[in-house]
Amino acid sequence: MKKFLTPLIFFLSFTAYGQLNPMGTMYYQNQYLSNPAMAGLEQGWEANAAYKAQWTAVEGAPSIQAVTATFGAANRKVGAGMALYNEQAGVIQRTNVKGTYAYHLPLNNGSAYLDFGLSAGIMNEWIDFGKVRGDDGDMSLTNFNQRKMYFDGDFGLAFRNEHLNIQAALPNMKRFFNRDLSRTIVDRSTYFASASYKFISPNRVMNVIEPKVTYRGIDNYRDIFDLGLNTQFWGDKLLLSGIYHSTASVTFGAGTTYQNKFSILLLYTTNASDLQNYANGEFEIGLRYNFR
Repeated sequence: MKKFLTPLIFFLSFTAYGQLNPMGTMYYQNQYLSNPAMAGLEQGWEANAAYKAQWTAVEGAPSIQAVTATFGAANRKVGAGMALYNEQAGVIQRTNVKGTYAYHLPLNNGSAYLDFGLSAGIMNEWIDFGKVRGDDGDMSLTNFNQRKMYFDGDFGLAFRNEHLNIQAALPNMKRFFNRDLSRTIVDRSTYFASASYKFISPNRVMNVIEPKVTYRGIDNYRDIFDLGLNTQFWGDKLLLSGIYHSTASVTFGAGTTYQNKFSILLLYTTNASDLQNYANGEFEIGLRYNFR
């Protein structure tokens, strides 16, 4: 039993810290990850995929995968999306699958929009017995895996025009409205808000500068501020970004877009101050392809 408890406690605490720095692609490349109201902003299909590896020097370290597909109607008023989100941390596994409906209400003859989005899906958490080191007959492990999948949802809204983008979202609504629900073994995001302003200079080498401030609530942890800056050079041929997190960690990103269709973004996040003496940082790659 002790052989199992030590790594379990280790990974439960590390996975909780892992929630403090979510997918870096959600800030600029794929905002649908953080807000369902961002589904289908543009006409046609768009696909995104991201992979994040945390603390690669630690055996069984956490990793996150996300795959999304969104569709925007020709009238630019209706959007839809599908998302698959998966996490592994030691023996712990979590999978979330959801679908999204979004409505984009045009304002000022279409120069601005008020966006609403609602996602619904299933969440499943379990222990992989193939990775357990110790007594795999422990009833606490069996009881954990006997829990059923459950339904959950996200709600989001936004106001945007050519320059300004203001967002708010309630992820994991079942957790938010039922304070006594204690199924999860890691801290979860409880609310999300952001504001950004895009400065556009089409005739300059650096043609887009977009500062962004984000405010995130984490269950059982202090609220987190993120201060980000995204820049684009020569259209979207070179993308550079940086995000400072109030956990005393920093995310750096660089990427490019090919023929206005395929984008690749590479990200590195330094550890939060509480973990800097224990493990290395976090690596992430994000891919995006639009079929427009």
